[in-house]
Amino acid sequence: GKCKWEPPNYDVGETETLFKTLIVGYPSGDKRLTFLQMEALTSQPAKDEWEFQHLGMSNHPFIKSNYPHHEGVWGWD
Repeated sequence: GKCKWEPPNYDVGETETLFKTLIVGYPSGDKRLTFLQMEALTSQPAKDEWEFQHLGMSNHPFIKSNYPHHEGVWGWD
């Protein structure tokens, strides 16, 4: 077809109201594939939850995490 891949809009507006989706699974459980598909289908960016702890909070609509968490912490606490 004539489909064209475009990256998601990584500039998420902090004042936009976005529903949040938490993608959680066992380590190495193909969460990354779901992460990429959600970005492709919606043009909205996903974020790994550890980035919240190290880079601060943001308004990303899709968050990927592991359960059980390898460090026992959640980045958004």
